Amino acid sequence: MTALKEYMNTNTVTCDATDSLSELAKRMREEDIGFVPVVEQGKYAGVVTDRDIVVKGLAKGSPDDVKASEIMTEKIITGSSDMDVSEAARLMQDHQIRRLLVVDDEKISGVVSIGDIGVKGSDEIADNVVSETAKGSGNN
Repeated sequence: MTALKEYMNTNTVTCDATDSLSELAKRMREEDIGFVPVVEQGKYAGVVTDRDIVVKGLAKGSPDDVKASEIMTEKIITGSSDMDVSEAARLMQDHQIRRLLVVDDEKISGVVSIGDIGVKGSDEIADNVVSETAKGSGNN
């Protein structure tokens, strides 16, 4: 068994639920990311993707006035750092998501993406996740 902690990125960029979409979009551009976990009182509350900003956020009004909490996805699929990477890949495939937030004791430990699994591990696992994700419309 190979633990997910061997694959995940632990330098996770987060935002506060009260951050504006303008702030969030700038942070995404600066960090070259498209997925940001939202934190409230030290615990994860949801995630915002670059797609959420465009599809949900801009429809709500000015990016300076809309807060991350207004467009975040709250019910997200998470993994734990000691979970087997194959199990995590199956979760991603089953839920048609490209990124999995890794949470331990209600705190964010990291994020793992399809690319992380493909680069560090099995291309076959990553290819299966990619093909299944392409079929659906998972949010992250």
